[in-house]
Amino acid sequence: MLDDDDPGPIVQRLIFGAEMAELRGKAGFSVDEANVTIGERLAVNPAAKRGWYRGKLGKIENGDLNISDVELDVAFALYGVGGSKASEIRTLAVEARRRQTPIRVPDHGRKYIWLERAADEIRQFFAITVPGNLQTAEYALMQMSTSLVMAPVDLPEMAAGRVARGDRFAADEKRVLHTVIGEAALRTPIMNPGVMRGQLDRLLALAERPNITIQVVPMEVGLQASLEHSYSLLHIARARTTIVYVESLTTADYLPRPPHTTTYGLAFEKAQSLALGPAASVDLIRSISGDL
Repeated sequence: MLDDDDPGPIVQRLIFGAEMAELRGKAGFSVDEANVTIGERLAVNPAAKRGWYRGKLGKIENGDLNISDVELDVAFALYGVGGSKASEIRTLAVEARRRQTPIRVPDHGRKYIWLERAADEIRQFFAITVPGNLQTAEYALMQMSTSLVMAPVDLPEMAAGRVARGDRFAADEKRVLHTVIGEAALRTPIMNPGVMRGQLDRLLALAERPNITIQVVPMEVGLQASLEHSYSLLHIARARTTIVYVESLTTADYLPRPPHTTTYGLAFEKAQSLALGPAASVDLIRSISGDL
Protein backbone atom coordinates (compact mmCIF):
# COMPACT_ATOMS: atom_id res chain seq x y z
CA MET A 1 0.00 0.00 0.00
CA LEU A 2 1.45 3.36 -1.01
CA ASP A 3 1.25 6.35 1.32
CA ASP A 4 0.05 9.42 -0.58
CA ASP A 5 2.13 11.69 1.69
CA ASP A 6 5.36 9.73 1.18
CA PRO A 7 7.30 10.77 -1.93
CA GLY A 8 9.55 7.73 -1.61
CA PRO A 9 13.36 7.47 -1.56
CA ILE A 10 13.76 8.12 -5.31
CA VAL A 11 12.22 11.58 -4.97
CA GLN A 12 13.90 12.16 -1.60
CA ARG A 13 17.25 11.66 -3.35
CA LEU A 14 16.31 14.33 -5.88
CA ILE A 15 15.27 16.75 -3.13
CA PHE A 16 18.42 15.98 -1.14
CA GLY A 17 20.58 16.52 -4.22
CA ALA A 18 18.95 19.87 -4.96
CA GLU A 19 19.56 21.00 -1.38
CA MET A 20 23.21 19.94 -1.53
CA ALA A 21 23.73 21.74 -4.83
CA GLU A 22 22.26 24.91 -3.33
CA LEU A 23 24.50 24.69 -0.25
CA ARG A 24 27.56 24.18 -2.45
CA GLY A 25 26.66 27.17 -4.60
CA LYS A 26 26.14 29.41 -1.57
CA ALA A 27 29.56 28.34 -0.28
CA GLY A 28 31.13 29.48 -3.56
CA PHE A 29 32.35 26.14 -4.94
CA SER A 30 31.89 24.64 -8.38
CA VAL A 31 30.86 21.00 -8.37
CA ASP A 32 34.35 19.94 -9.53
CA GLU A 33 36.10 22.05 -6.87
CA ALA A 34 33.91 20.65 -4.12
CA ASN A 35 34.31 17.09 -5.39
CA VAL A 36 38.12 17.36 -5.30
CA THR A 37 38.22 19.04 -1.87
CA ILE A 38 35.85 16.52 -0.29
CA GLY A 39 38.02 13.74 -1.69
CA GLU A 40 41.16 15.31 -0.23
CA ARG A 41 39.56 15.65 3.21
CA LEU A 42 38.31 12.07 3.08
CA ALA A 43 41.89 10.92 2.45
CA VAL A 44 42.53 10.79 6.21
CA ASN A 45 40.00 7.94 6.32
CA PRO A 46 41.19 5.29 3.82
CA ALA A 47 37.90 3.37 3.87
CA ALA A 48 35.87 6.52 3.17
CA LYS A 49 38.35 7.72 0.54
CA ARG A 50 37.93 4.51 -1.47
CA GLY A 51 34.22 5.21 -1.81
CA TRP A 52 34.77 8.70 -3.24
CA TYR A 53 35.68 9.31 -6.86
CA ARG A 54 35.72 11.92 -9.57
CA GLY A 55 32.19 12.93 -10.51
CA LYS A 56 30.50 11.39 -7.46
CA LEU A 57 29.27 14.70 -6.06
CA GLY A 58 27.55 15.51 -9.35
CA LYS A 59 25.70 12.19 -9.23
CA ILE A 60 24.65 12.87 -5.64
CA GLU A 61 23.35 16.33 -6.57
CA ASN A 62 21.45 14.85 -9.53
CA GLY A 63 19.73 12.34 -7.24
CA ASP A 64 21.47 9.31 -8.75
CA LEU A 65 23.47 8.29 -5.65
CA ASN A 66 23.16 8.33 -1.88
CA ILE A 67 25.81 9.87 0.36
CA SER A 68 27.38 8.28 3.44
CA ASP A 69 27.32 9.92 6.87
CA VAL A 70 31.09 10.46 6.75
CA GLU A 71 30.91 12.08 3.31
CA LEU A 72 28.05 14.30 4.45
CA ASP A 73 30.00 15.43 7.51
CA VAL A 74 32.92 16.47 5.30
CA ALA A 75 30.61 18.31 2.89
CA PHE A 76 28.96 20.18 5.78
CA ALA A 77 32.36 21.22 7.13
CA LEU A 78 33.40 22.45 3.68
CA TYR A 79 30.17 24.38 3.11
CA GLY A 80 29.97 25.74 6.67
CA VAL A 81 26.60 24.11 7.38
CA GLY A 82 25.45 23.35 10.91
CA GLY A 83 22.54 23.65 13.33
CA SER A 84 18.96 23.10 12.21
CA LYS A 85 19.87 23.19 8.51
CA ALA A 86 22.33 20.34 8.94
CA SER A 87 19.70 18.36 10.87
CA GLU A 88 17.15 18.93 8.12
CA ILE A 89 19.57 17.73 5.43
CA ARG A 90 20.59 14.70 7.51
CA THR A 91 16.94 13.69 7.77
CA LEU A 92 16.61 13.94 3.99
CA ALA A 93 19.71 11.77 3.59
CA VAL A 94 18.24 9.09 5.85
CA GLU A 95 14.93 9.14 3.94
CA ALA A 96 16.80 8.85 0.64
CA ARG A 97 18.50 5.65 1.81
CA ARG A 98 15.27 3.80 2.62
CA ARG A 99 14.29 0.69 0.73
CA GLN A 100 11.83 1.32 -2.07
CA THR A 101 8.25 0.10 -1.52
CA PRO A 102 7.51 -2.61 -4.13
CA ILE A 103 5.20 -1.56 -6.99
CA ARG A 104 3.72 -3.96 -9.53
CA VAL A 105 5.07 -2.41 -12.74
CA PRO A 106 7.89 -3.36 -15.14
CA ASP A 107 11.30 -2.75 -13.56
CA HIS A 108 12.18 0.16 -15.83
CA GLY A 109 8.94 1.98 -14.95
CA ARG A 110 9.16 1.88 -11.15
CA LYS A 111 11.14 5.09 -10.89
CA TYR A 112 8.58 6.84 -13.09
CA ILE A 113 5.68 5.92 -10.81
CA TRP A 114 7.37 7.61 -7.85
CA LEU A 115 8.31 10.65 -9.92
CA GLU A 116 4.72 10.95 -11.16
CA ARG A 117 3.37 10.76 -7.60
CA ALA A 118 5.61 13.66 -6.55
CA ALA A 119 5.27 15.79 -9.68
CA ASP A 120 3.60 19.18 -9.38
CA GLU A 121 3.09 19.34 -13.14
CA ILE A 122 3.18 16.76 -15.92
CA ARG A 123 3.11 17.51 -19.62
CA GLN A 124 2.78 14.39 -21.76
CA PHE A 125 2.35 13.56 -25.42
CA PHE A 126 1.10 10.19 -26.66
CA ALA A 127 0.70 9.54 -30.36
CA ILE A 128 -1.10 6.20 -30.68
CA THR A 129 -2.22 5.10 -27.21
CA VAL A 130 -4.02 6.67 -24.27
CA PRO A 131 -1.51 7.48 -21.49
CA GLY A 132 -1.49 5.03 -18.59
CA ASN A 133 -2.55 7.64 -16.04
CA LEU A 134 -5.73 8.34 -18.05
CA GLN A 135 -6.69 4.73 -18.77
CA THR A 136 -9.63 2.68 -17.55
CA ALA A 137 -8.88 -0.75 -16.10
CA GLU A 138 -10.51 -2.45 -19.09
CA TYR A 139 -8.50 -0.49 -21.65
CA ALA A 140 -5.32 -1.06 -19.67
CA LEU A 141 -5.93 -4.81 -19.53
CA MET A 142 -6.49 -4.97 -23.28
CA GLN A 143 -3.36 -2.98 -24.00
CA MET A 144 -1.12 -4.83 -21.54
CA SER A 145 -2.40 -8.25 -22.61
CA THR A 146 -0.40 -7.79 -25.83
CA SER A 147 2.83 -7.05 -23.95
CA LEU A 148 5.91 -9.18 -24.49
CA VAL A 149 7.38 -8.35 -21.07
CA MET A 150 4.46 -8.29 -18.60
CA ALA A 151 3.32 -11.43 -16.77
CA PRO A 152 -0.44 -12.09 -17.22
CA VAL A 153 -0.86 -12.75 -13.49
CA ASP A 154 0.29 -9.18 -12.74
CA LEU A 155 -2.04 -7.41 -15.18
CA PRO A 156 -5.16 -6.87 -12.99
CA GLU A 157 -3.14 -5.18 -10.24
CA MET A 158 -1.23 -3.10 -12.78
CA ALA A 159 -4.46 -2.02 -14.47
CA ALA A 160 -5.95 -0.96 -11.14
CA GLY A 161 -2.78 1.01 -10.46
CA ARG A 162 -3.21 2.97 -13.68
CA VAL A 163 -6.75 3.95 -12.72
CA ALA A 164 -5.54 5.01 -9.26
CA ARG A 165 -2.92 7.25 -10.82
CA GLY A 166 -5.58 9.14 -12.75
CA ASP A 167 -7.81 9.34 -9.70
CA ARG A 168 -4.99 10.96 -7.72
CA PHE A 169 -4.75 13.77 -10.27
CA ALA A 170 -8.52 14.18 -10.34
CA ALA A 171 -8.59 14.51 -6.54
CA ASP A 172 -5.71 16.99 -6.17
CA GLU A 173 -6.31 20.28 -7.96
CA LYS A 174 -2.89 21.62 -6.95
CA ARG A 175 -1.22 19.19 -9.35
CA VAL A 176 -1.41 19.94 -13.08
CA LEU A 177 -1.73 17.31 -15.82
CA HIS A 178 -1.60 18.50 -19.43
CA THR A 179 -1.98 15.79 -22.05
CA VAL A 180 -1.78 15.99 -25.83
CA ILE A 181 -2.99 12.85 -27.62
CA GLY A 182 -2.94 11.93 -31.29
CA GLU A 183 -6.40 11.34 -32.76
CA ALA A 184 -5.18 7.90 -33.84
CA ALA A 185 -5.05 6.89 -30.16
CA LEU A 186 -8.79 7.51 -29.92
CA ARG A 187 -9.66 5.65 -33.11
CA THR A 188 -7.44 2.56 -32.76
CA PRO A 189 -9.74 -0.45 -33.30
CA ILE A 190 -9.99 -2.84 -30.36
CA MET A 191 -11.93 -6.07 -30.02
CA ASN A 192 -14.58 -4.62 -27.73
CA PRO A 193 -16.03 -1.24 -28.80
CA GLY A 194 -17.61 -0.94 -25.35
CA VAL A 195 -14.16 -0.83 -23.80
CA MET A 196 -13.14 2.01 -26.09
CA ARG A 197 -16.37 3.86 -25.37
CA GLY A 198 -15.69 3.54 -21.66
CA GLN A 199 -12.17 4.86 -22.19
CA LEU A 200 -13.42 7.88 -24.10
CA ASP A 201 -15.96 8.55 -21.34
CA ARG A 202 -13.10 8.42 -18.84
CA LEU A 203 -11.22 11.06 -20.83
CA LEU A 204 -14.30 13.27 -20.95
CA ALA A 205 -14.79 12.98 -17.19
CA LEU A 206 -11.15 13.76 -16.41
CA ALA A 207 -11.17 16.72 -18.82
CA GLU A 208 -13.81 18.34 -16.60
CA ARG A 209 -11.32 18.65 -13.76
CA PRO A 210 -9.84 22.18 -13.54
CA ASN A 211 -6.26 20.88 -13.24
CA ILE A 212 -6.46 18.38 -16.12
CA THR A 213 -6.21 19.53 -19.74
CA ILE A 214 -6.63 17.14 -22.67
CA GLN A 215 -5.95 18.18 -26.26
CA VAL A 216 -6.18 16.08 -29.41
CA VAL A 217 -3.98 16.43 -32.48
CA PRO A 218 -6.28 15.81 -35.48
CA MET A 219 -5.16 13.35 -38.13
CA GLU A 220 -5.20 15.98 -40.86
CA VAL A 221 -2.16 17.64 -39.27
CA GLY A 222 -0.13 14.98 -41.09
CA LEU A 223 3.47 13.96 -40.62
CA GLN A 224 5.37 16.02 -38.04
CA ALA A 225 8.79 15.26 -36.57
CA SER A 226 7.67 16.55 -33.16
CA LEU A 227 4.83 13.99 -33.09
CA GLU A 228 6.89 10.86 -33.68
CA HIS A 229 7.65 9.92 -30.06
CA SER A 230 5.65 9.64 -26.86
CA TYR A 231 7.17 11.24 -23.74
CA SER A 232 6.41 12.92 -20.43
CA LEU A 233 7.92 15.98 -18.76
CA LEU A 234 7.63 15.88 -14.98
CA HIS A 235 8.29 18.98 -12.88
CA ILE A 236 9.00 18.44 -9.16
CA ALA A 237 9.16 21.82 -7.44
CA ARG A 238 10.78 20.67 -4.17
CA ALA A 239 13.59 19.04 -6.12
CA ARG A 240 13.89 22.10 -8.39
CA THR A 241 13.96 19.79 -11.39
CA THR A 242 12.17 18.79 -14.57
CA ILE A 243 12.74 15.27 -15.89
CA VAL A 244 11.94 13.88 -19.32
CA TYR A 245 10.69 10.28 -19.35
CA VAL A 246 10.83 8.24 -22.57
CA GLU A 247 9.85 4.56 -22.47
CA SER A 248 10.56 1.68 -24.84
CA LEU A 249 9.66 -2.01 -24.68
CA THR A 250 12.35 -3.08 -22.24
CA THR A 251 13.90 0.09 -20.85
CA ALA A 252 13.32 3.78 -20.18
CA ASP A 253 15.35 6.98 -20.29
CA TYR A 254 15.19 9.56 -17.50
CA LEU A 255 16.67 12.81 -18.83
CA PRO A 256 16.98 15.49 -16.13
CA ARG A 257 18.88 18.33 -17.78
CA PRO A 258 19.20 20.49 -20.89
CA PRO A 259 19.39 19.99 -23.78
CA HIS A 260 16.90 17.14 -23.21
CA THR A 261 14.41 19.10 -21.12
CA THR A 262 14.64 22.09 -23.47
CA THR A 263 14.16 20.03 -26.63
CA TYR A 264 11.24 18.02 -25.30
CA GLY A 265 9.69 21.16 -23.87
CA LEU A 266 9.77 22.73 -27.33
CA ALA A 267 8.37 19.52 -28.83
CA PHE A 268 5.45 19.64 -26.40
CA GLU A 269 4.77 23.28 -27.22
CA LYS A 270 4.72 22.34 -30.92
CA ALA A 271 2.32 19.44 -30.28
CA GLN A 272 0.12 21.73 -28.23
CA SER A 273 0.04 24.30 -31.03
CA LEU A 274 -0.95 21.63 -33.58
CA ALA A 275 -3.69 20.23 -31.36
CA LEU A 276 -7.28 21.36 -31.09
CA GLY A 277 -8.10 23.54 -28.12
CA PRO A 278 -9.44 21.85 -24.98
CA ALA A 279 -13.12 22.53 -25.78
CA ALA A 280 -12.81 21.40 -29.42
CA SER A 281 -10.88 18.34 -28.26
CA VAL A 282 -13.71 17.37 -25.90
CA ASP A 283 -16.17 17.78 -28.78
CA LEU A 284 -14.05 15.48 -30.97
CA ILE A 285 -13.76 12.84 -28.23
CA ARG A 286 -17.52 12.95 -27.72
CA SER A 287 -18.09 12.63 -31.49
CA ILE A 288 -15.76 9.62 -31.77
CA SER A 289 -17.53 7.97 -28.83
CA GLY A 290 -20.89 8.54 -30.48
CA ASP A 291 -19.70 6.78 -33.64
CA LEU A 292 -18.82 3.56 -31.79
